[in-house]
Amino acid sequence: MTLPLDRIDRLILGLLQADASLSVAALAERLGMTPPPCWRRVKRLRDEGYLTRQLWLADPAKLDLGVVIYAQVKLATHDLAATTAFREKVAAIDEVMECYILLGGTDALLKIRVASVSAYERLFYERLSQLPAVREVTSSVVLSEIKCTTALPV
Repeated sequence: MTLPLDRIDRLILGLLQADASLSVAALAERLGMTPPPCWRRVKRLRDEGYLTRQLWLADPAKLDLGVVIYAQVKLATHDLAATTAFREKVAAIDEVMECYILLGGTDALLKIRVASVSAYERLFYERLSQLPAVREVTSSVVLSEIKCTTALPV
């Protein structure tokens, strides 16, 4: 049985989304509570699936992956075999950070990170345009990033 989230649970989720390296002691201190009940809350949030993983985010600029491309993909066919093959192949491309299947005029939206536009050009010709059932790819290069967050509004 999943209990409803209270204010403290939401604060814990917000703090851990901002800094997954916080110890239970540091988290408890920020919340004005002792570590044992704080640990129980964090454990419950993990056990109930509110917290799914703990990770560090790498700086794309430091890794020379500062160019973001959004690619809108239209498929030539929508049969199960073709779309399954597309999904499997696109999931195997490391530069594809996110992929969403859409309803409407575009079938898939990809967020891609590369070192340069010429690196994207190579990726486009050698891999993206070769994906199963791809009919058309429309690419947009991000000029500047206004907001980028992994934190959900809790």
